[in-house]
Amino acid sequence: MRNIGLVLRHEIKTTLEKRSFWLTTFLFPLFIIASTVLPQLLARDTFQEPGLDTLLAAAQPQSAGYVDAAGVIAALPPGFPPELLRAYPDEASAQAALAAGEVGQYYLIPADFVATGDVVLVDSHFSAFTGLDGGTLMEYVLNYNLLGDLALARLLIDPTPSVTMQSIAPATQNSADPDDPFVFAVPFAVMFILFFAITMSAGFMLQSVVKEKENRTAEILLLSVRPRELMLGKVLGLGLVALLQLAIWMGGGWLALNQSGNVATALTDFTLPAGFAIWAVLYFLFGYILYASVLGALGALAPNVREGTQFTFLAILPLLVPIWLNTAFTQAPDGALATALSLFPLTAPTAMVTRLSISHVPLWQPVVSLAGLAGTTYLFVLLSGRFFRADTLLSDASLNWGRIVREVRGVRLHLTA
Repeated sequence: MRNIGLVLRHEIKTTLEKRSFWLTTFLFPLFIIASTVLPQLLARDTFQEPGLDTLLAAAQPQSAGYVDAAGVIAALPPGFPPELLRAYPDEASAQAALAAGEVGQYYLIPADFVATGDVVLVDSHFSAFTGLDGGTLMEYVLNYNLLGDLALARLLIDPTPSVTMQSIAPATQNSADPDDPFVFAVPFAVMFILFFAITMSAGFMLQSVVKEKENRTAEILLLSVRPRELMLGKVLGLGLVALLQLAIWMGGGWLALNQSGNVATALTDFTLPAGFAIWAVLYFLFGYILYASVLGALGALAPNVREGTQFTFLAILPLLVPIWLNTAFTQAPDGALATALSLFPLTAPTAMVTRLSISHVPLWQPVVSLAGLAGTTYLFVLLSGRFFRADTLLSDASLNWGRIVREVRGVRLHLTA
């Protein structure tokens, strides 16, 4: 135990002294917000059609003119800003006003407008999108004069000014408001944070083992520390560092939300289940130990960091599956796919916690899932311990598929003997 404690303290001290660790700790949340949550929130607002009142409120201060050869426009609708549209007796007057900068564009309403419905827009600057909002306002004015009914004219421009959405999907914990951005953002952030927390902290295990092999520190350590003590000390030490990193992220997130009144108010409608933090920590710990054991085994076999990192993607591949299939959790958190991923031990660390953040998950599912994860973690720790031997830690043999297969077969024969 003393040797394990020494390795544990060494790993904590070494990791906390790295500048890259602190840069990652404080810059990673900003990266997540900038690359995932913020684009989704912006996209939600971008694709919402503006209503007529929004167009009137956001209209450009520069006026538009019109020449009504059909005699359709007798008056502007009540409440319509008169400075937005100026009447001109003929096209020459409108063209002169455009050249003088009095208006930015003008409309020509031909004499056969009622029969054809054609309107010509003349703008001082060409753009494929110029005048789209102005065209809507002109359409509103024409509708009002043709129909003589203000309410009907408004409905023709904006047929659905007020829509109440009713979800027919099975009720989930936070499905009261389908437009609530937190219904998407919080589960997605939970999934990403757990994924990166597990993979980054487990990656420290690989780097630590391979680095000590490259600089020959492992040769000195093995004189006083048994290989398994070295592995356990590293796993526990880096696990405590990972918990610190996770605590900083969670604490910083809550602090930022509390400082933002609008966000905090919106978040009050998004509730997490009782004991969510405990579940998240348990799944994080077992997930970290499992993947740290796998990457630690790779580190014991790899002669250098470059060869070790070549196999990292395959090692963490199961954790990527829930991220690739993230829509299954936000749209159908209790569906067959999301449930299966949350029960499978290798995907459970991120999948189950994501489901817990958005849905009412039956208690037996996280209990069974955690038990399966704990059992799988125990087996992987035993398996990884077999790779932490003096002959592998001191070996300079190249890491390839053939060697990995031979080592796994050797471990399996040793376990069954």
